[in-house]
Amino acid sequence: MLGKEAVKAIRRWAERPAPVLSLYLAVNPADPNVAQHTFDYKKKPYVIRAKDTLKALGVPRELTDRVLFRLEHDAPQAVTRAVFADDRELEVYDLGVELPVVDLRTGLVEGRYGEPYVAPLLFALDEYERYGVVLLDKERWRLFEVFLGEIEEVEDAFRAVAPEEWRRLSESRPAAPRTLGGFAAAAKGGTAKDKFDRRLLEWTHRFYKNRAQELARFVEERGIERVILMGPEEDTSYFASFLPKALAERVVAQLPSPGHARVSPGEVLLRVRPELERIEREEEKKLLERVREEGIAGRDRVLDALMIGRVYLWVLPWKLEEAVYYCPEENFAAASLEAARAVCDAPERRPLKDLVARLADAYGARVEFVRGEAEEMLTRELGGMAGLVRW
Repeated sequence: MLGKEAVKAIRRWAERPAPVLSLYLAVNPADPNVAQHTFDYKKKPYVIRAKDTLKALGVPRELTDRVLFRLEHDAPQAVTRAVFADDRELEVYDLGVELPVVDLRTGLVEGRYGEPYVAPLLFALDEYERYGVVLLDKERWRLFEVFLGEIEEVEDAFRAVAPEEWRRLSESRPAAPRTLGGFAAAAKGGTAKDKFDRRLLEWTHRFYKNRAQELARFVEERGIERVILMGPEEDTSYFASFLPKALAERVVAQLPSPGHARVSPGEVLLRVRPELERIEREEEKKLLERVREEGIAGRDRVLDALMIGRVYLWVLPWKLEEAVYYCPEENFAAASLEAARAVCDAPERRPLKDLVARLADAYGARVEFVRGEAEEMLTRELGGMAGLVRW
């Protein structure tokens, strides 16, 4: 999983002087176009096409050999592989997701040699949310971080809890406090059993409250934006009632327990992946509904507004195939040649995906890409481009 240092390193590549090789490859073994039917890595389709791409780009022989050697001898378990290299360094990032603006459906490879083309990976870092999955197991609780299609267990989460406390929690489960409207029902009466139940209730309250505080700390430290609780419904609902308000607002789903105690991180990822996809697609549809109500749509209108700094959220399709007319010295883009000629004498026709990062940064806009049903809606009903505006 890409940690903070890796993210910093990726951002540094964007600042490297040209020439830099930027290469994106589809490497998902489940994709029939990528599937490997031999142990000879040199015959992998994406390696063969990478070699052709490097030749077409005019990449020097020494750099080509370094990159191909790495690709031939390092078989990834990923969906997308990003490679950045110059005459000094070579870095490879294996990702469990597809990247925006990079279309690898047919060619398997997309590359640039010159100015660093780090934008697709930077967009992915901004686009994909970082999730925390809390597994409330009867033996112990576990925390997993999910980001860019990968999962990693946070090993030190809940480790401060003594084994005897987990046993006590498990043994007290039959007598766990029932909840009324999200709040634990207090024990009543004065018998010895009532006093025992009251002490057990107080201990359980304290246990859940302490775990909620620990989770809040981990969520803040690791930059987790959304939280999923996984376990028996009565446990996840009860725990949710103890979360601080800011953390409770990040809980986006409660899922059933995997069904056995020794669940692996991979099993957790398989269970949450459909939910992550559903959440992301629902958020994108909500965004487009908001655009309908208070935003602007259409290529010409959005680009015109962007060029005067009016757009603060720029909504684009995941597979961006749009081309625009561009004035390099003025850093100006327009949908029509006539509009561009009003700014410079000889506008260049350029793929918009090569300019998105530069334009968004220059004109103060955040970019949001949409996929699936939302992408179809954006293309079919909103002219392929939309935005939320400052005025």
